Amino acid sequence: MVSVDTVYQRVLALSNKEQRGYITPQEFNLLANQALMGIFEEYFHHQNQYLRNPGNSSASSDSLDYIQDKISRFHVTENLAAFPKGGHVLPSSLEMYRLEQVTMNYGGTAAQQVTSKQFRNYNNGVYAARVASDNPIYLRESPPSIDEGLANITSDNFIRVFDPNLWTQNIFIEYIRTPKKVNWGYVVVNEKALYNANTATNFDLHPSEETTLVFKILELAGVVINKTGLSSYAKTESVEQSNTEKQ
Repeated sequence: MVSVDTVYQRVLALSNKEQRGYITPQEFNLLANQALMGIFEEYFHHQNQYLRNPGNSSASSDSLDYIQDKISRFHVTENLAAFPKGGHVLPSSLEMYRLEQVTMNYGGTAAQQVTSKQFRNYNNGVYAARVASDNPIYLRESPPSIDEGLANITSDNFIRVFDPNLWTQNIFIEYIRTPKKVNWGYVVVNEKALYNANTATNFDLHPSEETTLVFKILELAGVVINKTGLSSYAKTESVEQSNTEKQ
C-alpha cells in the first residue's frame, strides 16, 4: 500500500513550490485514480516486453520477477458453488480485470474457453464426442444469453461452464482483480480541507510506486490547471525515475 495522504502532501508541495497552482482534493482524487490505473496497466505491458526479450539474462529475469511480484498482489482465487449443467458462474467480486483460469476442483483440470457457437454445439449434443468430464469448457458472455435472474446485473464477468459432472464439482476461478479506488478523505474545518483517515483509501499498489504516483499525478494536474510547466517538470522527473529503476 502507498499512503494517499503522503502522496497528496508531496503533490501539493511540489505544485506550490514555484506557484504552479493549487490542486483541490476533488481534482486530486480524480487524477490519483487515473494515475493508479495507468501504472497498473503498464505492469502487463512491461511483463509482455520482458517475456518477449530474447535470451535469459539475469537483468531481464530480475525485471520480470519484479513486475510479476507487483502483479501477484492482485491475484485472486475464488471457490464458486457448483451450478446446474450449463449454468452461470458469477465471481463474487465484480473487480475482475483479467481472467486467468477456470478449473474444476482446486488444482484440477483446467477448462478450455470456447466460442458461443462451440458452446451451444457441445451443450446441445451436436458434436459426436461430447465434452468429457476431464475436459470441461467455458464461455464468457455479457449480458447472459439466457435470463436466469441475472439480467439486471451489469457485468462482463459471466462465465457459463459445461461439464457432465458439474453437479459434483467445485468451480475455481483465478483472476487478476482491479485495484481498489483511491480516495483522499477529508473534512472541511474553517473552509480548509483536513485529512480524514476514516474515509480515506490508500493506493492499492506496491510501496515502491510512491514516487511514480507523485510525478504521474503532477503531470496530469498540469493539464487540468493549465500549467504546462508543471506537466513538463513532472514528465522529466518521471522519466529520470524510470531510468533509475532500470539501472
